[in-house]
Amino acid sequence: MAFALAQHCVEKWDYIVWIAPTALLKVKNYINLINDYAEHIAVKIFFFSQENISANDWHYLKLYNLANKYKIFCVVDDAINIKNLSSALTKRLQSMRHKFEYRLLLSKHPLTTSLKDIYGQMTFLDPLVFNMTGTQFLHNYMPQFISEYDMIKRWSISPSEKKVVELIQPYILACDLSECLSVKYREYWFELTKKEKVSYQQEKEKLLKKIVHGGYLSVAQQFQYYYTLCYKKIIALRQILSDISRRGEKVIIYLKYSGEIIFLEETGALDGYQYVVMTGNSNKNRASLLFEVDYDVMICTYKVKIPRLNLHECTNLIYFTQTFDYKDKLYILSKINGNKKIKIYDFWVNTRLENLIKYNLTRKRKLLENVCGIIASHEVVVHENLSR
Repeated sequence: MAFALAQHCVEKWDYIVWIAPTALLKVKNYINLINDYAEHIAVKIFFFSQENISANDWHYLKLYNLANKYKIFCVVDDAINIKNLSSALTKRLQSMRHKFEYRLLLSKHPLTTSLKDIYGQMTFLDPLVFNMTGTQFLHNYMPQFISEYDMIKRWSISPSEKKVVELIQPYILACDLSECLSVKYREYWFELTKKEKVSYQQEKEKLLKKIVHGGYLSVAQQFQYYYTLCYKKIIALRQILSDISRRGEKVIIYLKYSGEIIFLEETGALDGYQYVVMTGNSNKNRASLLFEVDYDVMICTYKVKIPRLNLHECTNLIYFTQTFDYKDKLYILSKINGNKKIKIYDFWVNTRLENLIKYNLTRKRKLLENVCGIIASHEVVVHENLSR
């Protein structure tokens, strides 16, 4: 679709600039597929990494000079990464937005946290879509309220979500929101033992005495680490792994902290299983290959981007530790290929913080489902020339 649109107005631009995450640009099949389409319309294409634009001045200036000298058809893949207006990537792309003759955003999910995700992306396309500042957008579509956890939050309501979708509808070229995966969730709730509760409380008190300044999220993550090493989770994990092994299936165990890998090894949770580890320090291509060919168990941290486009054989996911970032879980599911039945085992520890995490993830999931439902309910017309 991106190249059909580019070809439709090919006489009005000189080059295509394709901006994507580094993890995608390292996948040969992804690059080859784009280059094949580019050859069909005999056009030069320039690839830029989102991470390099964000952190590397040389790459940013190279892109800026290219856009300043030529008429550019700009494609931003995985456009959800420009949702945050305060990020370096978003600021730099916004600063040269007007220099791109055409701007196209590709995204599997329109949002992952709140309606403000849409505001950031649409501002790159055209600030006049909403014609208001970020603060005004919040006041109009995401009013403040006090949550059941006595926290000041901003959440949208269905009428606001419908209004936002109506405003962006003319900018949506095409959408296919059908879900090819059949996902079955199994929730497991665990109680800390008396000893674990005492230890958790003591560590919390020590941390609170040390902290003078610090963001809520960083503090919460430290609290989470104290209770996530829960022995009852190990017992459940052993049983689940046994059932999966008996079925001859593969499984990925997702953790938030690399230190949990040591915990799993020391408690014997992985005894009898061959497994491969995928963390920030791993050889990711080698780990992916070993998992696909030889091993049935992979231990992976949330933020690691698996380099291969699809995990063909995996049918089980275990969220051993929970994450605040709903985008991480969406990314994981996007790596599963084909019409499959996926079993997800969700591990939760019955603490106030864990309940807060679940509450926020549930709100984000429902928001995404509602917005996608509203978008899907509108008829999207694609011009015949673009659909070929």
